[in-house]
Amino acid sequence: MRQPAITQYIDAYWDKLVRQQPEDQKTLIGLPHQFMVPTHDPTFQEMFYWDSFFIALGLGGTRYEAVIEGMAENMAYLYQRFGVIPNASRYYFLSRSQPPFWTQLIWLAYQTKQAAGDPDSAAWLQRLMALAEQEHASVWLATTHPHQRQVHRGLSRYFDINYLDTLACCESGWDHSTRCNGQWMSHLPVDLNSILYLRECDFAQAARVRDDHAAAEQWQSCADQRAETMQAVFWDAASGFFYDYNYLNEVADLDNPSLAGFYPLWAGWATEVQAAQVVEQWLPSFMRVGGLVTTLKTHASYQWASPNGWAPLQWIVVEGLLRYGYQSQAREVMQAWCTLNETVFERTNAMWEKYNVVDPTGEVEGGKYGSLPGFGWSNAVYLDFKRRLAQPTIERWKLGE
Repeated sequence: MRQPAITQYIDAYWDKLVRQQPEDQKTLIGLPHQFMVPTHDPTFQEMFYWDSFFIALGLGGTRYEAVIEGMAENMAYLYQRFGVIPNASRYYFLSRSQPPFWTQLIWLAYQTKQAAGDPDSAAWLQRLMALAEQEHASVWLATTHPHQRQVHRGLSRYFDINYLDTLACCESGWDHSTRCNGQWMSHLPVDLNSILYLRECDFAQAARVRDDHAAAEQWQSCADQRAETMQAVFWDAASGFFYDYNYLNEVADLDNPSLAGFYPLWAGWATEVQAAQVVEQWLPSFMRVGGLVTTLKTHASYQWASPNGWAPLQWIVVEGLLRYGYQSQAREVMQAWCTLNETVFERTNAMWEKYNVVDPTGEVEGGKYGSLPGFGWSNAVYLDFKRRLAQPTIERWKLGE
Protein backbone atom coordinates (compact mmCIF):
# COMPACT_ATOMS: atom_id res chain seq x y z
CA MET A 1 0.00 0.00 0.00
CA ARG A 2 1.33 3.42 -0.95
CA GLN A 3 2.27 5.75 1.91
CA PRO A 4 0.14 8.87 2.42
CA ALA A 5 1.81 12.04 1.14
CA ILE A 6 2.38 13.34 4.66
CA THR A 7 4.32 10.26 5.78
CA GLN A 8 6.30 10.27 2.52
CA TYR A 9 7.21 13.87 3.28
CA ILE A 10 8.32 13.03 6.82
CA ASP A 11 10.32 10.00 5.74
CA ALA A 12 12.18 12.02 3.12
CA TYR A 13 12.63 14.98 5.46
CA TRP A 14 14.95 13.12 7.86
CA ASP A 15 17.60 13.37 5.14
CA LYS A 16 17.35 17.17 5.39
CA LEU A 17 17.77 17.19 9.17
CA VAL A 18 20.66 14.81 9.80
CA ARG A 19 24.04 16.44 10.42
CA GLN A 20 27.65 15.39 10.99
CA GLN A 21 29.74 18.19 12.49
CA PRO A 22 32.81 16.75 14.27
CA GLU A 23 34.81 20.02 14.46
CA ASP A 24 33.98 23.44 15.87
CA GLN A 25 33.04 25.88 13.13
CA LYS A 26 32.68 29.53 14.13
CA THR A 27 29.92 29.53 16.78
CA LEU A 28 28.89 25.93 16.07
CA ILE A 29 30.22 23.36 18.55
CA GLY A 30 31.54 20.19 16.99
CA LEU A 31 29.92 16.92 18.07
CA PRO A 32 31.33 13.40 17.74
CA HIS A 33 28.14 11.72 16.49
CA GLN A 34 25.42 12.37 13.97
CA PHE A 35 22.46 14.41 15.18
CA MET A 36 19.22 15.91 13.97
CA VAL A 37 18.51 19.63 13.70
CA PRO A 38 14.90 20.85 13.99
CA THR A 39 14.50 22.22 10.46
CA HIS A 40 16.32 22.64 7.16
CA ASP A 41 15.74 26.40 7.53
CA PRO A 42 19.08 28.14 8.23
CA THR A 43 17.66 29.60 11.47
CA PHE A 44 18.33 26.46 13.53
CA GLN A 45 21.27 24.34 12.39
CA GLU A 46 22.46 22.95 15.72
CA MET A 47 21.46 20.12 18.07
CA PHE A 48 18.95 21.30 20.66
CA TYR A 49 18.62 19.70 24.11
CA TRP A 50 14.91 18.97 24.46
CA ASP A 51 14.16 18.90 20.72
CA SER A 52 16.51 15.92 20.44
CA PHE A 53 14.38 13.75 22.73
CA PHE A 54 11.15 14.47 20.90
CA ILE A 55 12.77 14.03 17.48
CA ALA A 56 14.16 10.68 18.64
CA LEU A 57 10.62 9.43 19.27
CA GLY A 58 10.16 9.25 15.51
CA LEU A 59 13.47 7.65 14.55
CA GLY A 60 12.87 4.09 15.74
CA GLY A 61 12.68 1.67 12.84
CA THR A 62 14.03 4.22 10.35
CA ARG A 63 17.41 4.35 8.63
CA TYR A 64 18.40 6.92 11.27
CA GLU A 65 17.64 4.82 14.34
CA ALA A 66 21.32 4.91 15.38
CA VAL A 67 21.04 8.71 15.71
CA ILE A 68 19.03 8.18 18.92
CA GLU A 69 22.14 6.79 20.63
CA GLY A 70 24.32 9.35 18.88
CA MET A 71 22.39 12.31 20.27
CA ALA A 72 22.53 10.85 23.79
CA GLU A 73 26.30 10.48 23.36
CA ASN A 74 26.58 14.04 22.07
CA MET A 75 24.95 15.26 25.26
CA ALA A 76 27.51 13.32 27.28
CA TYR A 77 30.25 14.96 25.22
CA LEU A 78 28.84 18.45 25.76
CA TYR A 79 28.54 17.91 29.51
CA GLN A 80 32.07 16.54 29.83
CA ARG A 81 33.51 19.37 27.75
CA PHE A 82 31.59 22.33 29.18
CA GLY A 83 30.08 21.18 32.48
CA VAL A 84 26.60 21.82 31.09
CA ILE A 85 24.44 20.61 28.22
CA PRO A 86 23.67 23.95 26.59
CA ASN A 87 20.38 25.09 25.10
CA ALA A 88 21.89 23.96 21.78
CA SER A 89 25.33 23.26 20.35
CA ARG A 90 26.39 26.88 19.84
CA TYR A 91 28.91 28.78 21.96
CA TYR A 92 26.41 31.58 22.50
CA PHE A 93 23.99 29.09 24.12
CA LEU A 94 26.40 28.07 26.88
CA SER A 95 24.87 30.53 29.36
CA ARG A 96 21.80 28.34 29.77
CA SER A 97 20.50 24.83 29.29
CA GLN A 98 17.05 23.52 28.29
CA PRO A 99 14.44 21.16 29.78
CA PRO A 100 16.61 18.19 30.82
CA PHE A 101 15.15 15.22 28.98
CA TRP A 102 18.55 13.49 28.80
CA THR A 103 17.68 10.51 31.01
CA GLN A 104 14.54 9.78 28.99
CA LEU A 105 16.60 9.92 25.79
CA ILE A 106 19.11 7.53 27.40
CA TRP A 107 16.32 5.05 28.20
CA LEU A 108 14.99 5.34 24.66
CA ALA A 109 18.44 4.64 23.21
CA TYR A 110 19.01 1.80 25.68
CA GLN A 111 15.75 0.10 24.77
CA THR A 112 16.57 0.53 21.09
CA LYS A 113 20.00 -1.04 21.63
CA GLN A 114 18.44 -3.89 23.61
CA ALA A 115 15.90 -4.58 20.87
CA ALA A 116 18.76 -4.78 18.38
CA GLY A 117 20.56 -7.33 20.58
CA ASP A 118 23.49 -5.05 21.40
CA PRO A 119 25.60 -6.85 24.04
CA ASP A 120 27.00 -3.49 25.21
CA SER A 121 23.59 -2.05 26.11
CA ALA A 122 23.76 -2.59 29.89
CA ALA A 123 27.25 -1.12 30.25
CA TRP A 124 26.28 1.75 27.96
CA LEU A 125 23.24 2.53 30.10
CA GLN A 126 25.26 2.73 33.30
CA ARG A 127 28.00 4.89 31.75
CA LEU A 128 25.50 7.44 30.42
CA MET A 129 23.40 7.43 33.57
CA ALA A 130 26.48 8.05 35.72
CA LEU A 131 27.18 11.19 33.68
CA ALA A 132 23.54 12.24 33.89
CA GLU A 133 23.72 11.91 37.67
CA GLN A 134 26.65 14.31 37.61
CA GLU A 135 24.75 16.77 35.43
CA HIS A 136 21.75 16.48 37.74
CA ALA A 137 23.82 17.43 40.79
CA SER A 138 26.16 20.03 39.29
CA VAL A 139 23.64 21.86 37.08
CA TRP A 140 20.05 21.28 38.19
CA LEU A 141 20.59 20.98 41.94
CA ALA A 142 23.35 23.59 42.17
CA THR A 143 22.85 26.41 44.67
CA THR A 144 25.66 28.75 43.59
CA HIS A 145 26.85 30.48 40.44
CA PRO A 146 27.20 29.56 37.57
CA HIS A 147 24.27 27.15 38.00
CA GLN A 148 22.19 28.65 40.78
CA ARG A 149 19.01 26.70 40.10
CA GLN A 150 18.03 25.04 43.39
CA VAL A 151 16.62 27.97 45.34
CA HIS A 152 13.67 26.99 47.54
CA ARG A 153 12.81 23.91 49.60
CA GLY A 154 14.98 21.68 47.40
CA LEU A 155 13.17 22.72 44.23
CA SER A 156 14.77 24.32 41.19
CA ARG A 157 14.16 27.12 38.73
CA TYR A 158 15.12 27.81 35.16
CA PHE A 159 18.26 29.95 35.05
CA ASP A 160 20.77 31.82 32.91
CA ILE A 161 24.31 32.77 33.88
CA ASN A 162 23.49 36.41 33.10
CA TYR A 163 20.62 36.42 35.64
CA LEU A 164 18.19 37.64 33.00
CA ASP A 165 14.55 36.59 33.16
CA THR A 166 14.18 36.60 29.39
CA LEU A 167 17.07 34.13 29.00
CA ALA A 168 15.85 31.95 31.87
CA CYS A 169 12.60 31.83 29.92
CA CYS A 170 14.59 30.56 26.94
CA GLU A 171 15.99 27.77 29.12
CA SER A 172 12.41 26.67 29.77
CA GLY A 173 11.93 26.12 26.02
CA TRP A 174 8.77 28.25 26.25
CA ASP A 175 10.30 31.35 24.73
CA HIS A 176 8.13 33.26 25.10
CA SER A 177 4.93 32.68 27.04
CA THR A 178 2.51 34.21 29.51
CA ARG A 179 3.87 31.95 32.27
CA CYS A 180 5.58 33.44 35.31
CA ASN A 181 4.51 37.00 34.34
CA GLY A 182 7.94 37.42 32.77
CA GLN A 183 9.64 36.87 36.14
CA TRP A 184 11.18 33.47 35.46
CA MET A 185 14.05 33.83 37.94
CA SER A 186 11.52 34.26 40.76
CA HIS A 187 9.52 31.15 39.96
CA LEU A 188 9.69 27.42 40.58
CA PRO A 189 8.30 25.88 37.38
CA VAL A 190 6.05 22.86 37.78
CA ASP A 191 7.31 21.30 34.53
CA LEU A 192 11.01 21.52 35.40
CA ASN A 193 10.59 20.00 38.84
CA SER A 194 8.42 17.24 37.41
CA ILE A 195 11.23 16.46 34.96
CA LEU A 196 13.72 16.40 37.83
CA TYR A 197 11.44 14.04 39.75
CA LEU A 198 11.30 11.64 36.81
CA ARG A 199 15.08 11.85 36.41
CA GLU A 200 15.51 10.78 40.02
CA CYS A 201 13.16 7.86 39.35
CA ASP A 202 15.27 7.08 36.27
CA PHE A 203 18.44 7.00 38.37
CA ALA A 204 16.73 4.69 40.85
CA GLN A 205 15.69 2.34 38.07
CA ALA A 206 19.19 2.35 36.53
CA ALA A 207 20.53 1.37 39.96
CA ARG A 208 18.04 -1.49 40.14
CA VAL A 209 19.19 -2.70 36.73
CA ARG A 210 22.74 -3.00 38.09
CA ASP A 211 21.48 -4.52 41.39
CA ASP A 212 22.65 -1.56 43.45
CA HIS A 213 19.79 -1.55 45.92
CA ALA A 214 21.29 1.07 48.23
CA ALA A 215 21.63 3.59 45.40
CA ALA A 216 18.14 2.75 44.17
CA GLU A 217 16.67 3.44 47.60
CA GLN A 218 18.62 6.68 47.90
CA TRP A 219 17.44 8.00 44.54
CA GLN A 220 13.86 6.90 45.16
CA SER A 221 13.97 8.70 48.49
CA CYS A 222 15.09 11.87 46.70
CA ALA A 223 12.21 11.53 44.24
CA ASP A 224 9.69 10.88 47.03
CA GLN A 225 10.91 13.93 48.98
CA ARG A 226 10.65 16.09 45.86
CA ALA A 227 7.10 14.81 45.26
CA GLU A 228 6.09 15.64 48.82
CA THR A 229 7.42 19.18 48.47
CA MET A 230 5.85 19.64 45.05
CA GLN A 231 2.48 18.62 46.44
CA ALA A 232 2.74 21.44 48.96
CA VAL A 233 4.02 24.01 46.47
CA PHE A 234 2.36 23.42 43.08
CA TRP A 235 -1.08 21.97 43.83
CA ASP A 236 -4.06 24.27 44.37
CA ALA A 237 -6.90 22.24 45.85
CA ALA A 238 -9.51 24.96 45.37
CA SER A 239 -9.12 25.03 41.58
CA GLY A 240 -7.89 21.45 41.18
CA PHE A 241 -4.77 22.25 39.14
CA PHE A 242 -0.97 22.53 39.29
CA TYR A 243 0.66 25.96 38.87
CA ASP A 244 4.09 27.55 38.70
CA TYR A 245 5.07 29.07 42.04
CA ASN A 246 6.60 32.47 42.83
CA TYR A 247 8.93 31.47 45.66
CA LEU A 248 9.89 35.06 46.53
CA ASN A 249 6.28 36.03 47.18
CA GLU A 250 5.32 32.47 48.20
CA VAL A 251 2.26 32.42 45.98
CA ALA A 252 1.15 30.23 43.08
CA ASP A 253 0.41 31.79 39.68
CA LEU A 254 -3.29 31.01 39.82
CA ASP A 255 -4.03 33.43 36.98
CA ASN A 256 -1.65 31.64 34.59
CA PRO A 257 -2.83 28.05 34.00
CA SER A 258 -0.88 26.33 31.24
CA LEU A 259 -0.13 22.87 29.89
CA ALA A 260 2.83 22.80 32.29
CA GLY A 261 0.19 21.84 34.84
CA PHE A 262 -0.14 18.43 33.16
CA TYR A 263 3.52 17.50 33.72
CA PRO A 264 2.77 15.95 37.15
CA LEU A 265 0.58 13.38 35.36
CA TRP A 266 3.31 12.63 32.81
CA ALA A 267 5.91 12.24 35.56
CA GLY A 268 3.55 10.22 37.74
CA TRP A 269 3.64 12.12 41.02
CA ALA A 270 0.03 13.36 40.90
CA THR A 271 -2.44 11.37 42.99
CA GLU A 272 -5.35 9.58 41.32
CA VAL A 273 -7.74 12.15 42.78
CA GLN A 274 -5.64 15.05 41.50
CA ALA A 275 -5.37 13.50 38.05
CA ALA A 276 -9.14 13.11 37.92
CA GLN A 277 -9.62 16.78 38.81
CA VAL A 278 -7.10 17.93 36.21
CA VAL A 279 -8.66 15.78 33.48
CA GLU A 280 -12.30 16.45 34.29
CA GLN A 281 -12.06 20.15 35.16
CA TRP A 282 -9.14 21.41 33.08
CA LEU A 283 -8.61 19.25 29.99
CA PRO A 284 -11.80 20.65 28.37
CA SER A 285 -10.52 24.17 29.06
CA PHE A 286 -7.39 23.54 26.98
CA MET A 287 -8.98 21.38 24.28
CA ARG A 288 -9.58 23.04 20.91
CA VAL A 289 -10.55 21.72 17.50
CA GLY A 290 -6.89 21.11 16.60
CA GLY A 291 -5.62 19.80 19.92
CA LEU A 292 -4.42 21.44 23.12
CA VAL A 293 -3.77 25.16 23.37
CA THR A 294 -0.57 26.03 25.26
CA THR A 295 -2.01 28.61 27.65
CA LEU A 296 -5.44 30.10 28.14
CA LYS A 297 -4.10 33.60 27.53
CA THR A 298 -3.20 35.25 24.24
CA HIS A 299 -0.28 37.65 24.04
CA ALA A 300 1.02 39.42 20.96
CA SER A 301 4.46 38.05 19.95
CA TYR A 302 4.31 35.23 22.54
CA GLN A 303 4.40 31.99 20.58
CA TRP A 304 3.99 29.69 23.63
CA ALA A 305 0.46 30.94 24.28
CA SER A 306 -2.98 30.80 22.71
CA PRO A 307 -3.80 30.13 19.87
CA ASN A 308 -0.70 27.99 19.38
CA GLY A 309 -0.26 24.31 20.04
CA TRP A 310 3.10 22.50 20.14
CA ALA A 311 3.91 18.85 19.43
CA PRO A 312 5.97 18.15 22.58
CA LEU A 313 3.21 19.42 24.85
CA GLN A 314 0.55 17.32 23.08
CA TRP A 315 2.81 14.31 23.67
CA ILE A 316 3.42 15.12 27.35
CA VAL A 317 -0.30 15.50 28.04
CA VAL A 318 -1.17 12.31 26.17
CA GLU A 319 1.42 10.35 28.13
CA GLY A 320 0.01 11.72 31.37
CA LEU A 321 -3.54 10.80 30.38
CA LEU A 322 -2.47 7.27 29.51
CA ARG A 323 -0.51 6.85 32.75
CA TYR A 324 -3.72 7.45 34.72
CA GLY A 325 -5.95 5.38 32.44
CA TYR A 326 -7.72 8.10 30.44
CA GLN A 327 -7.74 6.27 27.12
CA SER A 328 -10.62 8.04 25.40
CA GLN A 329 -9.30 11.50 26.28
CA ALA A 330 -5.81 10.59 25.05
CA ARG A 331 -7.25 9.30 21.80
CA GLU A 332 -9.25 12.50 21.36
CA VAL A 333 -6.15 14.68 21.75
CA MET A 334 -4.06 12.51 19.43
CA GLN A 335 -6.74 12.41 16.75
CA ALA A 336 -7.37 16.15 16.87
CA TRP A 337 -3.64 16.90 16.59
CA CYS A 338 -3.05 14.49 13.71
CA THR A 339 -6.08 15.80 11.82
CA LEU A 340 -4.78 19.35 12.25
CA ASN A 341 -1.34 18.33 10.95
CA GLU A 342 -2.95 16.65 7.95
CA THR A 343 -5.25 19.58 7.22
CA VAL A 344 -2.40 22.08 7.26
CA PHE A 345 -0.22 19.72 5.21
CA GLU A 346 -2.87 19.54 2.50
CA ARG A 347 -2.82 23.33 2.29
CA THR A 348 0.94 23.98 2.61
CA ASN A 349 2.70 20.71 1.66
CA ALA A 350 4.77 20.98 4.82
CA MET A 351 4.89 20.16 8.52
CA TRP A 352 5.45 23.08 10.90
CA GLU A 353 7.10 23.94 14.19
CA LYS A 354 3.83 25.07 15.78
CA TYR A 355 0.17 25.15 14.87
CA ASN A 356 -2.94 27.26 15.43
CA VAL A 357 -5.15 24.79 17.31
CA VAL A 358 -8.01 27.28 17.70
CA ASP A 359 -8.53 27.89 13.97
CA PRO A 360 -6.82 25.41 11.61
CA THR A 361 -7.21 27.88 8.74
CA GLY A 362 -5.79 30.79 10.75
CA GLU A 363 -2.27 32.03 11.28
CA VAL A 364 -0.09 30.98 14.18
CA GLU A 365 1.42 33.52 16.57
CA GLY A 366 4.90 33.65 15.05
CA GLY A 367 6.79 34.97 18.07
CA LYS A 368 10.23 36.44 17.46
CA TYR A 369 11.12 34.52 14.30
CA GLY A 370 7.90 33.46 12.56
CA SER A 371 6.82 29.93 11.72
CA LEU A 372 9.38 27.40 10.52
CA PRO A 373 8.73 24.43 8.22
CA GLY A 374 9.97 20.93 8.77
CA PHE A 375 9.78 20.17 11.60
CA GLY A 376 11.64 17.56 13.64
CA TRP A 377 9.49 17.21 16.72
CA SER A 378 6.23 17.74 14.82
CA ASN A 379 7.20 14.99 12.38
CA ALA A 380 8.14 12.58 15.17
CA VAL A 381 5.06 13.17 17.33
CA TYR A 382 2.76 12.83 14.32
CA LEU A 383 4.32 9.47 13.41
CA ASP A 384 4.14 8.31 17.03
CA PHE A 385 0.50 9.31 17.40
CA LYS A 386 -0.56 7.71 14.11
CA ARG A 387 1.19 4.46 15.03
CA ARG A 388 -0.52 4.29 18.40
CA LEU A 389 -3.93 5.41 17.15
CA ALA A 390 -3.96 2.28 15.00
CA GLN A 391 -3.92 0.16 18.17
CA PRO A 392 -7.17 -0.96 19.88
CA THR A 393 -5.65 0.08 23.20
CA ILE A 394 -3.17 2.94 23.16
CA GLU A 395 0.02 1.98 24.94
CA ARG A 396 2.08 4.68 26.59
CA TRP A 397 5.84 4.84 26.38
CA LYS A 398 7.46 3.17 29.40
CA LEU A 399 10.95 4.58 29.32
CA GLY A 400 12.87 3.27 32.30
CA GLU A 401 10.00 1.28 33.76
